[in-house]
Amino acid sequence: ANMTCIAWEGTNGEFKLIDPDEVARRWGERKSKPNMNYDKLSRALRYYYDKNIMTKVHGKRYAYKFDFNGLAQVCQPSSTEQAIYKFQSNFAPIQFSGISKLSLVAPGAGPSGFSYWPGSPPTLYHSHNLQPPGPFGAVSA
Repeated sequence: ANMTCIAWEGTNGEFKLIDPDEVARRWGERKSKPNMNYDKLSRALRYYYDKNIMTKVHGKRYAYKFDFNGLAQVCQPSSTEQAIYKFQSNFAPIQFSGISKLSLVAPGAGPSGFSYWPGSPPTLYHSHNLQPPGPFGAVSA
């Protein structure tokens, strides 16, 4: 479907906008910006230039090139994210032995007509002898 709008040129990540107005329209649709045009799109692409994800091919109209090194760098987790992942992996998994036995959705609650509270509290909790929580102000001793 995109072949009428964008075409690859070569094998180094270079591509050309065949129909820049259609590309801009689709980009605007995806970004919920109905007034998008090529001029605005070309300015929006500066974000990707600044992140070294892609560059404009000089001397060629509507031609761009992906920077695969920059793209790979952006896809790598930051050092903070790596530290958090390492930290989390030090913990043993928490076992929830009874969770698979619970019916977490009330009977009859499906994609059509589903609401946050599909029934009154007695039908919501009927099969597990659970009671709905008390009022927010209640304090148990």
